[in-house]
Amino acid sequence: MKKTVLALTLAAAGFVAVPAAFAQDQAPATATQQGWYVSADAGYANVSKGPYDDGKFAGGVKGGYRFAITPETSLGVEVGYQYLGRLSAQSQYADQIAGNSKSKLRGSTAGLDLRHSFTPNWYGELRGGLFYAQGEGITNGTNPEFRQYDRTKYYAGAGVGYNLSQNWSLGLNYDYYAGSDNGVQRVQLATSKYSLSAEYRF
Repeated sequence: MKKTVLALTLAAAGFVAVPAAFAQDQAPATATQQGWYVSADAGYANVSKGPYDDGKFAGGVKGGYRFAITPETSLGVEVGYQYLGRLSAQSQYADQIAGNSKSKLRGSTAGLDLRHSFTPNWYGELRGGLFYAQGEGITNGTNPEFRQYDRTKYYAGAGVGYNLSQNWSLGLNYDYYAGSDNGVQRVQLATSKYSLSAEYRF
């Protein structure tokens, strides 16, 4: 029995050690990420407020500079642009509007990105900042109308990723964009976005 336990222990250790050794060979030399970077993402954006309960394709680009804070953590200062979809209004609202009833939300971003490397390959990050929302759509309320607006709002998000090399990484992300108009009778386009991103570091 003792020999069986010992053999299982050694086998388990081997299964852990081999991938770890392989990952070490493939990993970047350091965990800290700093310097200039650019990124692009694509995914699905969803709105479930007021006249809109739908989701469509979304995508964006951004770029910035990361400063090393610790050997594992860096802070990025970044700007970007997001396109968050064009949605069809629910029929009970669209029937009250003559002509166009589809929403649209897009805009530029400026914010911070905090990234922590758990290993040389795997990282997690938190981000947030200002979102200059350029939107249009049907207002909520008993007398809906079509409206266009520009508002400075906010965005926030989180993600995890894997470093393919010292320069390239892939990530999975969730971001929230407070893209609604102001006021009681307003266009409600608060958007949740789920995306896959690719980043290049110079």
